[in-house]
Amino acid sequence: MKKIYFKILILTIILGTALNAALAQSMSEEELKMHIIEQIKQQSQKQIEPLGGGEIQVKILNMPQGDIKTKNETVIKVESNTNNFLYRDIKRVSIYDGNTFVKSFPISVNTLVFREVLCATNPIVRDQNISISNSTLKKAQIGEYIGQTIDSNPKNALVATRNIPKDTPILKHYVKSKPDVIKDSTINIVFKSNGDLKITVDGKALKEGSIGDNILVKSIKYNKVYRATVSNKNEATVRI
Repeated sequence: MKKIYFKILILTIILGTALNAALAQSMSEEELKMHIIEQIKQQSQKQIEPLGGGEIQVKILNMPQGDIKTKNETVIKVESNTNNFLYRDIKRVSIYDGNTFVKSFPISVNTLVFREVLCATNPIVRDQNISISNSTLKKAQIGEYIGQTIDSNPKNALVATRNIPKDTPILKHYVKSKPDVIKDSTINIVFKSNGDLKITVDGKALKEGSIGDNILVKSIKYNKVYRATVSNKNEATVRI
C-alpha cells in the first residue's frame, strides 16, 4: 500500500512539473528582439507622421543575450525619456511576468527613416543655384534630418548657402531663396521723382536683395553710390 501511495505521489509531482512547464512562457533572444523592434517602429511611426512620415528601420546596438522565461504571459514595454522622435536614443526595456515585474535593461537604438527628398546629384558649391542639373527627388535615409528636408521640387529658385556633397539630402538651412538682385551684378537703376518722372541708367548692385529690400547701388555712368529699393528682378529704384 505504501509503495502504491509513493508511486502515486511521484507521478503527481512529475505531472505537476510537466503541467507547469507546459504553461510557462519561453521567448528566445531573437523573438524578444523582434518584439522590441516592432514596438519602436510603432512608436516612431506616430512621432514622424506629422513630420512627413517615412519607412522605418530599427537597429539595436547592444541587445542583451539570453532567453526570457516566465510562468505567465511575457509582457514587454519599451520606453524613452522623450515623446519626440530621436534618431539616436537610449531606451529602457522592461520585462513582466504577467503583472509582475521581472527585470529591465537599457538599449542603444538607431532609428532610420527612409523617404523621397531633394538630394544633390552633383557637388553643389556655396552661392550656386539649386536646379534640375544638380538635384533630384530620391529615396534617402533622413533619420538625423527629420523635419529639415525639402520634400518636393522647389517652386521658387533656391541658392546654396554652403557646400553640399553629392548624394546628400538638401536641408532647408542649406539654402535660401534666390534674391531678385545679386551682389556685383549689372542692374537697372531707376531714378523716380514724386511727379512720376523716371530715368533709368545702368548700375551695379553692391549688395544682394529681394523685392522691398534696401540696398546700395552704384551708377556706372556717374560713378556714384545710391541707396535704393529693390523694385523688380535686376532693378532697384532711387527716389529723388
